[in-house]
Amino acid sequence: MLKPAWYLITETDYWSGLTQSPRLPKAPALMAALDELFGNEAGLNPARTTTAVEVMLRMAEHLSDAVPHAQVAIADVPHAARLLLGLNLLTAHLAQMTARLADHANAITGPDLTNLSDRDRQALARSLATVSRWLEDSAALFKDAHLATAGADRRHP
Repeated sequence: MLKPAWYLITETDYWSGLTQSPRLPKAPALMAALDELFGNEAGLNPARTTTAVEVMLRMAEHLSDAVPHAQVAIADVPHAARLLLGLNLLTAHLAQMTARLADHANAITGPDLTNLSDRDRQALARSLATVSRWLEDSAALFKDAHLATAGADRRHP
């Protein structure tokens, strides 16, 4: 769950807008399967983590392939705004997750890092903390881009 943060888009709720967006016919079944695999009751383990990363990468590859074909893949300003909202949320999740990983590496409370020297573990923690700050800035830039689309919506009713 995301913690409130300065870089989050708070004016628009991603989930409430789904009913107005085009969706694939199989989307409800896919979302149910994902909820079963990764929902609050699913539990936590390395297999779920590995699978979650695989799903994220596959979807990121799809979006990366879709953007060059934006005329057919992104319908209009509201659809572009939803994409930017989703990217803001995704980047915010990555920023907060990376910050927690940095905290774990620093406090030696996360993954078993006993094979790392203290110096390497501290370098890992510093690097992850830096990545988290850059991801926060990236999320803020997605927020700015999203707000620019909202301005376009106000100019063109």
